[in-house]
Amino acid sequence: MSQASERPGRTEIESVSASTTKASAKILVAEDADDLRDAILLVLVEQGYRVQAARDGFEATQMFPDFDPDLVVLDMRMPKMSGPNTCAAIRKTSNLPVIMFTSSNEAEDVREAITKGATDFVLKTTGVSELTERISFHLSKSEAPEAKEKETNARKIASPPIKQKVTTTTLIVDPNEESRSIIKAVLTRLNQNVVEASNAAEAIKTYKTESPDIVISEWSLPDMDAFNMMSELKGGKFDKNLVKGMISARLSPEAQRKASFVGIENFLQKPLSAAKVEMMIANCVRTAIRARKRKSRNAA
Repeated sequence: MSQASERPGRTEIESVSASTTKASAKILVAEDADDLRDAILLVLVEQGYRVQAARDGFEATQMFPDFDPDLVVLDMRMPKMSGPNTCAAIRKTSNLPVIMFTSSNEAEDVREAITKGATDFVLKTTGVSELTERISFHLSKSEAPEAKEKETNARKIASPPIKQKVTTTTLIVDPNEESRSIIKAVLTRLNQNVVEASNAAEAIKTYKTESPDIVISEWSLPDMDAFNMMSELKGGKFDKNLVKGMISARLSPEAQRKASFVGIENFLQKPLSAAKVEMMIANCVRTAIRARKRKSRNAA
């Protein structure tokens, strides 16, 4: 009988090494489905990674300190400890990339995982090849394993790093509370201030009192579209220093032209995914920091 059919789990498959060097990245995989876990392990080992696997979230937390991985892959729903709760435990000591490999893309599940520190989501329906691509992408953003430093007493999100210790304020405008919650969770974990509005009138009022650096809005609002709202934020004058982001399920060519006219440069298509939200937010925050510094220099 072959090793795979014997379900060796973490005792044999993980010990296989395909031209592994000391610089090879280490990946910890937690998946309770035997067939899928074996498939992930074999593919990753073939690509030269050093891999260990757990059958549930609790086992993954026990393996984590000694293995000291560079990236973790978690199933969303596992016995003993769920993927989000496993991620939360990991976040107490590390900010390494954590990818949820899951069959669920429900907004509630996404929100919980983001809140507890997930870096990215890969749907199981897209296959292991998509997972390996996301692993390669996140490892390319991380430090080389041999240069990695241990981080303790940290609970940071493993999204594109924002090096400047500057706090910005973002106004989120969306009638959908779940969408606002997903974006808010990312901003909060990046230690950025957040204010919210569910319609354009509320957003315009909040803008005048809070003076946000960033406005991220759904295009179709109950009382007007984002184009008219952006136009009204400063009494018909466009704020060149304001960073603008747009979220929408679909934008027509005309809407895209309008968005460009009011200076909207960051776009995010619904349904929202963790990776896309994090990338957009990080880009908006960096742009806002640069705009603030530029404004300060001009005022000096």
